[in-house]
Amino acid sequence: MNIFKTLSILPLIILSLNCQAQDSFQAKEKGTFLTNGSILVYNTTRKINDNKATAFTTNITPKAGYFIADNLAIGLELSITTNKEKQEDEFFGDIETTTNGFAVLPFARYYLDNGLFAEAVVGFGSQKTSTESDFSELGTLETKASSFGFRVGVGYSFFLGDHVAIEPSINYSWEDINPEDAPSEYKESLSSIFLGIGLSAYF
Repeated sequence: MNIFKTLSILPLIILSLNCQAQDSFQAKEKGTFLTNGSILVYNTTRKINDNKATAFTTNITPKAGYFIADNLAIGLELSITTNKEKQEDEFFGDIETTTNGFAVLPFARYYLDNGLFAEAVVGFGSQKTSTESDFSELGTLETKASSFGFRVGVGYSFFLGDHVAIEPSINYSWEDINPEDAPSEYKESLSSIFLGIGLSAYF
């Protein structure tokens, strides 16, 4: 199932869950804590100057937050990312690039009374990239970079009880990448639309 077909089906799933589980949703009161672990799996479009490539990415995002008002939580998220990209080059043969990243991101999440929520995340991170090629003289190259980005999304809290919920979501993210020692005209960014699934506890 491609990503566009999945995105078209997800609102129907959320609507169905909303009809089945409205009675399970508990309003989030001021003073409540939130912990969450999510796994995000998606394809990215990488743009380097005028060139583009696609890659497969997994992102693990544990977070903890506090409700500063009813239904409004703020907190911190850790982002641990692995990105694998493979390209074919007529001169260098197969080129495989692996990027591991880490970021600390403040977030805010607001809940509606029917279980739907909206979330925004923004922050800085760092990453290390290793590139391997069939071309023996090129060998393995390693680079480091800093990054700045944001993510926005909407989701639904499907409660399994009073304190635990499964939370599917649709997200969009954008990230600006700044490699060490890159020339001033160098521009690189990542943008993605993807699905996520998380497990949250409220106490």
